[in-house]
This record gives sequence, structure tokens and C-alpha cells, in this order.
Amino acid sequence: MATQALYRKWRSQTFDEIIGQQHVTQTLINALKLNRIGHAYLFAGPRGTGKTSMARLLAKAVNCLAEPGVERPCNHCRICVAVNEGRLLDLIEIDAASNTGVDDIRDLRDKVGFRPGEARIKFYIIDEVHMLSNSAFNALLKTLEEPPEHVIFVLATTEPEKIPATITSRCQRFEFKRIKVSDVAERLGHIVTEEGLTADPAALEYMARQGGGSMRDAISLLDQLTAYGGQTITLDLVQTVLGAVASQSVVELVQALTTQNMAAGLDLINRVVNDGVDPRQFARELVEYLRAVMLAKLGDAQGLLNYPDETLAIIKAQAAQADAAAIVRATSLFNTALFDLKSSLLAIPQLPLELAFVEAATPLVVTPVIAETIAVSPSMPRVMPPAKSEPVAPKIVTPASPSQVTVTAGEVRQVGSLSLETVQQNFERIVRELEPKSKTMSEALRNQARLYRVEGNDIHFVTSEWMKARFEKPQPRDAIHEAFAKVLGHAVSIHFLPENSVSQSGTASDVQPAESTERRLDEDSEALIKVAEELGGKVVK
Repeated sequence: MATQALYRKWRSQTFDEIIGQQHVTQTLINALKLNRIGHAYLFAGPRGTGKTSMARLLAKAVNCLAEPGVERPCNHCRICVAVNEGRLLDLIEIDAASNTGVDDIRDLRDKVGFRPGEARIKFYIIDEVHMLSNSAFNALLKTLEEPPEHVIFVLATTEPEKIPATITSRCQRFEFKRIKVSDVAERLGHIVTEEGLTADPAALEYMARQGGGSMRDAISLLDQLTAYGGQTITLDLVQTVLGAVASQSVVELVQALTTQNMAAGLDLINRVVNDGVDPRQFARELVEYLRAVMLAKLGDAQGLLNYPDETLAIIKAQAAQADAAAIVRATSLFNTALFDLKSSLLAIPQLPLELAFVEAATPLVVTPVIAETIAVSPSMPRVMPPAKSEPVAPKIVTPASPSQVTVTAGEVRQVGSLSLETVQQNFERIVRELEPKSKTMSEALRNQARLYRVEGNDIHFVTSEWMKARFEKPQPRDAIHEAFAKVLGHAVSIHFLPENSVSQSGTASDVQPAESTERRLDEDSEALIKVAEELGGKVVK
């Protein structure tokens, strides 16, 4: 015979045992005392927060046979015992996910008129009610509005926005909140003690966090651990069972991030994944930890109450060392990587984490001219920053040799039929076209590649050596070319130049010689004047 699951064994039997929903329990207790129970209730909230348990408690309390003045439910009368044992015929639980059709609701409507057999009030608990079809909701509407006096409906849902307003308006609605980590950990500790087990406080806190505000999920995890680890539950055991990464690895990666140590960070990511850790779990813990660092940096002490003192000291030390904008940017990048990990089947599972780390560890250099340009046109791709922060008059530079043209750093040249303006105007559309195929690569193109020049149908970007290698891999390369071709209407050739191939004076090693020096200089002059004017510069006569 199967052992009863812990979350069922420890289901709340009184209103006092409901954790974290005092605003609901107090209202229902007062309604019972005043004999003002409604005919229909809507319990909405995340899974595992006590919606169905509260509905059963309400059914017990309303039908409890205890004497006046005795707290209800008493859990001793025959009605309470029948509910606890799941054999009260007048408590009907319906899974709307399995009974979605109008015929199911019509059958319910036909049976509503029959009076209860044992209890005083017949209870209908419809779980996941948002799964009902529109026709089923319409069939339920009239019965819900004017039910017989011996019937009470309790509707439970995790997605209240999907329920028609006509249904919601006929119910008393209660919002169930996610349960605090501290409350979940305290409840887990009580269960561990009652079951004759021992558990480290750090292990209880970690399990509570993994529950995500759901008491049922946390207790189910505890049940799994008791079967795996025997009488003692430690933090190492919890992380082993979950395939989670040790907290020290997360701390080390954030330290590599704040010190911009790319080699150490990339090595750590690969080592963690090669050890069998789920990249999604690693990303989830990393985002949670970065959020804690961000809160510590911004002075929000309330968001850090659930961390042990030792971890909190490390978080505050790293927050003091890092820049606030860099922390926010890193949190956003790894959150995006977590989304990519959930929605993709990559042959290299750690790639989104690597891309996010490299981008987060790469410092952003924004000059006043660039900042002003971004403020005027947010959709324009980033260009190489000028050598000076103030706009200057464009200069015609004499070529160093017949086969080489010198270009001032930050200047973007356009030659041929495809213009620079066309690429700039369509750049955001191109990035959005690339997003469905790889959100990580589209963000990298937007933030890690800088438009350098346009020559005919050749578009040149400047990026780091590491990102150049990533961009030129077959899959991202083909996706980028396809996105450019689809938006621009014809095939183009995309080239990525490493930053070290462009000297401080702006000499690019692969600039082709001019067919006519005088004509090319005129074209350069006109193009540079136009770019300078777009960046706020003025032509000095």
C-alpha cells in the first residue's frame, strides 16, 4: 500500500493552521460567527497557497455539529471526521480541467436541486475553474446567481483573469498570496520535528525558497528528501537531490563578474555544467542572488531578511564593490538567459549563460555625444565612440598609401547602393526579426556590435574577438544574414571586425583602395558632414 504523501498528511485541519492567509481566515471566521456565509466564493492565487484546503475547512465549519460557543470546525463530530477522511457525500469536488464541457455543468445543475443527505449544506468545490469553456460558464451562470438555499459554491483558480466578469461579480473574491519563505521554513521545521527527523536551518530555508511561495511544493520536496537521505537533512543533500549548484559557485561567479575576470567566470560556468548541474537551476539561483546584491546596493534591507548572516555579509561586501548600474544590467542579462534556457534546445546548454556573463562583464563606455544620440533616436544601432567628446568639424584625411584609407575613430563610412541611413533606420526591425530565433544573439547584436561602415551590400560591424567568434558560428551567422535580408529586401554580406584590427587612429586593415582618390574624398567629406550633423556637430567654415 502506498504511503500517504506528507502534503496530504499535514493538510491544514483548522483555520489557525492555514499559513500566510490571515486576511482570508479572519474574514471567514467572522462570517461564521455572524452567520453571514455567502452562497458563492472565488478563491484566486498561486498553486499550493491553501485555496482547496480553505474550501474544505469552510465546508467543515459550516456543517460542524459542535455546540454553540465551541470553535468550529471541531474535527471530532461525524461531519468533520467524514470530511477529513474524504467520505462526505455532500462535499463534491470537481476538477474543471477534466470536466470542461457544457454537458458536465448541465449535469451539475440538474443535481443541485437535490437536498444534502448528511450535512446541512451541500458544498461544490470547482478547482481550476478557469478551464471551463464559455458555454459551460454560461450554463453555470444562472445557478451561481440564484442557487438553492442548501448549496454553497467555492470556485478555485490560479488564473482569475480568464474567468468571465459575469461569474466573478456573483462571487465573494479572496486573493491568496504567495507564502513568505520564513513562514514556509517554520512550517517545514514543525513537520520535520513531528516526523522524528532532523534538518539544518539552511536546508529548511533552501527548500522554502525552492517552493516559490507554495507550501505544497516545499512539503513535497521534503517528502522526497526523507526518502533519499534518511533521518538527517542537510543543505548538501538538498542541493544534490535537486541537481542544484553549491552556493559558493554562485558567489564565485558574481565575484568574477564584479572584477571583470572573464576567464575565471567562463571556466566556472563550464565546470558547473560539466559537473551535471542543470543550467536552468544555476541561472535561477544566480538571478536570485544578483537580485539580493542589487537590493543590498540600493539599501532595501527588507528584501534580504531571509538570508543567513554569513551569506548576507558576502552579499553586502559584493554590493559595495560593484556598480549599481552594472548589477542591474547583469541581473537583466541573466534573467534573459534563464528565459532562453527554458525555451531552447541548444547543443551547448551553457551558451546563454556564457553570452550573458561576457556581456555583463564588458564595461559600457558611453560618451556625451553617444548618450545624446541615443536619447534622440533609441532605435539607432550603436556606433564607435569618437576620439573626442565634443563635436568637431569633419576633416578630409589624406590616404597613408594608395592601397589604404585612414578613417578617424568613430567615423562610419558608406559606399555603394546600400546607404548607412537605411541600415540605421531598419536596425531595430532587424534585431526584432532575429529575436524569435535567438533572443540572446539579438541582444548581443544590439549591445555588443557597433556599426563601422557600409560598402555596397557589405555591412561591417566592430566587436570583441570573443563575440566575433560567436557571431561567425554557422547557426547565428545564417540567422543574422537571413534577418538582414528579410528586412532590407535583398541579400547582404555581414562582416565582424575585431576591435584590435582597428587602430586608435581608426585604420582598418581591410578597407579597400579608392578607385578615384578625388571622388572618394568628396564622397567621404559629404558622408562625414552628414554623420557629424546627426551627432550634433557643426561645420566650421
